[in-house]
Amino acid sequence: MISLKFILSHPFIEVTRKIERNEQKTLEQEYDLELYEDRIIVGQDHFPIQHVFDMSYRFQSTLYGFLYLHTNRGVVSFIIKEDPTVFINEYRKLV
Repeated sequence: MISLKFILSHPFIEVTRKIERNEQKTLEQEYDLELYEDRIIVGQDHFPIQHVFDMSYRFQSTLYGFLYLHTNRGVVSFIIKEDPTVFINEYRKLV
């Protein structure tokens, strides 16, 4: 799987909650959505550009929001902390 030119990345977080000694702890791990000319790569997963129909986002609070990839597999959401407008605009230039 050879990807074409890398364009841009956007951070998202994965939130894990666990209980230790009767105390709930919230752990955040940061990852990147990577936009290439022909696909979007998320860790070990990838979405060919022709399978991504649109992107949208909504902030639920001042801290967290959701970036939505509308794909042929359904809507895939990612928790974000930063405005993804530049990432979305770069994606839209490709389609």
